[in-house]
Amino acid sequence: MKHTLQSWLVAMALLLASAWAQAAFTCSVSSPGFFSVYDALAPSDNQNIGTYTLNCTRLSSDPATLNYIAFTNDGLYNTGPNNRAKLSTGNSYIKYDFFTDGTYGTNWSKSNRCITGSVNFGTALSGSQVKTYYARIPAGQTGAPQGLYDDTVTVLVAYNRTSCASNVTGDTSATFPVQISNASACQIAIPPGTVAFTYTAFSATPALASTTFSTRCSTNLPYTMSLDANFGVVSGLNYGLTLSATNGNGNGALQGYTINGTMPAGQAGSCTTGFCTATDTRRLTVTY
Repeated sequence: MKHTLQSWLVAMALLLASAWAQAAFTCSVSSPGFFSVYDALAPSDNQNIGTYTLNCTRLSSDPATLNYIAFTNDGLYNTGPNNRAKLSTGNSYIKYDFFTDGTYGTNWSKSNRCITGSVNFGTALSGSQVKTYYARIPAGQTGAPQGLYDDTVTVLVAYNRTSCASNVTGDTSATFPVQISNASACQIAIPPGTVAFTYTAFSATPALASTTFSTRCSTNLPYTMSLDANFGVVSGLNYGLTLSATNGNGNGALQGYTINGTMPAGQAGSCTTGFCTATDTRRLTVTY
């Protein structure tokens, strides 16, 4: 009997030691959600890209990497296989769904259909990761009254996991908004990236750079596009920007355009060291 008691005490001590050794990660998750203009007359599904951000802190004694899974609760109005956004007034809905990648093959949903990720701290005590998720609004949802459709989705994150699993409890969570408008409108569905010049002082040839963006506008809705300035100066270097088109006519689907940049040859610039970086911000406006 005495031997049995001692074995039980040793087992208890090991369990307690294991609990005390757990890492002390603290994280918060956030997402701006997504907004999309939806046209039921468009021949193809309405596809969107969204992001969430996980910000974490750790103790110096904790591991330098936190593996996690992220999943959602399917929103407030989900039914059957679809999430739904609800008209602000009345009981009308537009179906949509989230997906884990750009193939739109796996719903981003319960914990067994998750997005996996890792926050790498290096030597720091704080770290973050931005991950992409995908949304699709099925085509052909005709008859829905025009207006703004809303939903609220909860995203949950579970720590110390490298793969999806059923019935997982989240360690942290947050809500984000979903807004779908089927009123006649335009949006910059995929924002432009950076027009990134690489330039050598007194270059004999101009430096060229570009970036792309996409609009989504209701069918037969005309629109124009403009930059707040077509010329600028960065690090003492003059540059010019042009749009591949300045107007369009909506078809309910993504329409792609390019911002082209030129930095003329023969400029000295104002960099006084071997290598410099600098930025200048421009604004793209779509008017409809």
